[in-house]
Amino acid sequence: MNRLLVNKRLVNQLRFSLMALLAGAASGAGVALIIRLIDLVTQQLWGGPVEQALGQAPPLAWSVLVCGGVGLLLSLIHRGGPSTLLPELPETMEDLRHPDQAPKRNERRALLGAALAQIGGGSIGPEALMTRLATLISRWIWKGKDHALQSASVAGSLGFFGAPLLGGMVVGERKQDVLRRWIPGILGGLSGFAAFHGINEASGGSLKNLPYVWPSNIGESFDTLVAAVLAGAVGCGLGLIFLRWRHWLKQQRLMAHWCWWPLITGVLLGALMHWLPLVPFGGEEQMRPLLEHQQSHPTALLFLSAFSKLLILGLCLETGWRGGIFFPVFLIACATGTGFHQMFPDLGSLGSWCGGLTGAFYGMLLPSPLVVVVLGLALLQGHGASGLLVGVAMAHLIRQGTTLGDVPPPPQRTPDSHECPKPQWSSSRPL
Repeated sequence: MNRLLVNKRLVNQLRFSLMALLAGAASGAGVALIIRLIDLVTQQLWGGPVEQALGQAPPLAWSVLVCGGVGLLLSLIHRGGPSTLLPELPETMEDLRHPDQAPKRNERRALLGAALAQIGGGSIGPEALMTRLATLISRWIWKGKDHALQSASVAGSLGFFGAPLLGGMVVGERKQDVLRRWIPGILGGLSGFAAFHGINEASGGSLKNLPYVWPSNIGESFDTLVAAVLAGAVGCGLGLIFLRWRHWLKQQRLMAHWCWWPLITGVLLGALMHWLPLVPFGGEEQMRPLLEHQQSHPTALLFLSAFSKLLILGLCLETGWRGGIFFPVFLIACATGTGFHQMFPDLGSLGSWCGGLTGAFYGMLLPSPLVVVVLGLALLQGHGASGLLVGVAMAHLIRQGTTLGDVPPPPQRTPDSHECPKPQWSSSRPL
């Protein structure tokens, strides 16, 4: 009797594992196709040199007109209320884990707005759109009956980042059974990685063509460590600034005060695109030229571009230009690291500066150090691994040992509160 029960459980586990593989592959392939279509439209609209920030800035009138036009469309789309905004990756994970508590969303408007934000040059990454697409594809395939398979689908979509194990770590929830948590996520991530390979390679592997710089003596090892520590300190500072900036923007409730904020953000983005080519777009196309020295940006311009991108990233996320943070944060870290390497060429390597900044910046924003390590190693292609670990450790110590990394919750507002503005949007307002 016990043997039959064990065999039945084994068969069920194998069946579930096969379904998780299929779910991850299906979502990975489906999301890859849609992202590829968005990339084709973006390239036709802007051109490769503009996307890669190769010094060929578009005319000011053109960039302002296009970005402002996309901002106008986003303003019209999001007049339907907050339900039209694309959920960020943590919100999608929360919807998967607690489907009964998930708010009602206008998925079509949210996806359309997110696609337009990508095409219009928004300083946002693709992972929020990808994971939401994967969730909807899974719901359509499985009719929403198995939430673990939806997690596998989301994990498969993260194969875009070239890290098969990343999906399982992102979708994992500690309160669940270990097998039920990891098997669908890991298998879905593996199959999604296979589906993405050769379809839309994540260009975060920009460092893979750079030679490794191995320390040949104790002095060089010490220099690498010093560079990593300095980079980690700067990365933690950037993370704190970004957290505080987003918290302040959330408190302002910009979209509730005035529904045309996406238009203002678009005009600002178009102007910045003309003078600071590293500010627009998610950053995946800009990484390779930056790190392979195909462009000679002055150090001051690199720092200005990185800080401007940090500010515009937060503004985009809070004014309807919804997306992810993975690639923009990576570009901000590497642009800053490249600037410091130009200032101190004999102190450490480019990889140690970029690795330390990447690990610390991600470590301040993402809840799990393990996710940061896997994501950072995948994007850096192994370069600057020691700096990455130093940065992650510094961010973890700051988050655990102090409250500097915690953003206080916004004050609770009710319709009777004098601070609560009268919303300008309404779900019944016609377009």
